[in-house]
Amino acid sequence: MRSIIISLAVFSIVGSSAMSQDTYYSMFNYNGFIPRVTVNDRPVSLQASLYATLYKNRSAQRDVDWVTRHDSAIVAFWEQEGDHVLHIMRELSGLEWREGEFSIYLVRHFPTIGSSDPLIVPIGGMGEGAVFEVAPDGSRLALNLLFQLARRMLSQASRPGYEAQFGIAYHPLMRPGPYRLDNLALLLALKTGENVLGIDSTYAAYNSAFWIHHTPGRQVFEDFFWNQWILTPERPLAQWIAAEPYSSDLVFLTRPPRRARGSTGRYQQLFVEGLPAKGRLGLSTKIDESGRLAVDRIDTFRLAYACGLREGDRIHSVEGYRVRSHKELAERVLEHLEHGGATLEIIREGETMVVLIQPLEWQAPGDQPFLWEVPPADSTPFDSTSHDDTGD
Repeated sequence: MRSIIISLAVFSIVGSSAMSQDTYYSMFNYNGFIPRVTVNDRPVSLQASLYATLYKNRSAQRDVDWVTRHDSAIVAFWEQEGDHVLHIMRELSGLEWREGEFSIYLVRHFPTIGSSDPLIVPIGGMGEGAVFEVAPDGSRLALNLLFQLARRMLSQASRPGYEAQFGIAYHPLMRPGPYRLDNLALLLALKTGENVLGIDSTYAAYNSAFWIHHTPGRQVFEDFFWNQWILTPERPLAQWIAAEPYSSDLVFLTRPPRRARGSTGRYQQLFVEGLPAKGRLGLSTKIDESGRLAVDRIDTFRLAYACGLREGDRIHSVEGYRVRSHKELAERVLEHLEHGGATLEIIREGETMVVLIQPLEWQAPGDQPFLWEVPPADSTPFDSTSHDDTGD
């Protein structure tokens, strides 16, 4: 490992890279170990292994050559700001880097937005099959790199032999998932970005269509982390995590829902009259007297119930979008479910609440999901009178 000690006064860096702007580092000590990190933009075997079928009739070397022709901005960013990033992330997290060295692998195509171990960042496209989403560029790409680095740093705290200063290795919020570890990593990445990319560039990236689409835990993040957990070297992320009780509202809210297991160890096959035997959500809806879409019937052994929805709940929005039919509700929920989960704003007994629809895991019988209150929803009723109560 390298040890770098730097004393800096307040100053501004205006880099040659389009991703850098006025930034300052006066609050940081730059005193500690950071790993040696290299950028590898020629991982031919790695790129080929990610898409074995694709590269049967296509050259992985050709795509890697494409990367080397299009990665100048991200390479320049890392050469200019890499050590700053590692130091700032170390101080804002409150964790030590435990690796002597590792590589950042730049690839053209990757199934998701990236990986933290190994650290992989796509700069061409993301997806599988015949459909690929264009990878982000500029500050959005730089934020992705910071996000993967933050995930890597936090994940190392749970590795064997790692003794975290604040004893957070087994904290529930450190468990993988879009509402827990990913939100912690996003907070660390954004706060690091403020001091490296600049506040304007960081916020512009975070509020871009790309990051809105790829942050399923966004509402939880903004309600519980963003303006509540203020990271500084004096109170880093590890301290905030350690101070969060295991029984807190946030911990209960973000638990992945898990279906109760029957005494035989198998799913209990019970069905609700009027609902199809198949379907992930297990609910039907109707338009109620106020003009809102409301839950009419619900299967207690399928996803919607396990995540906290109940009969009589009126659906105000899904991921911020008004839904006016059961078909639209199911489509939006299932679309976001593929990316980690969907946030539903509901009205129950006059109170506005939020329910997280997430993939199922097992849990002990009686373990209930948690709801938290949000500001009152727009009381304007839907203008639609149609409904679909045939189930999902």
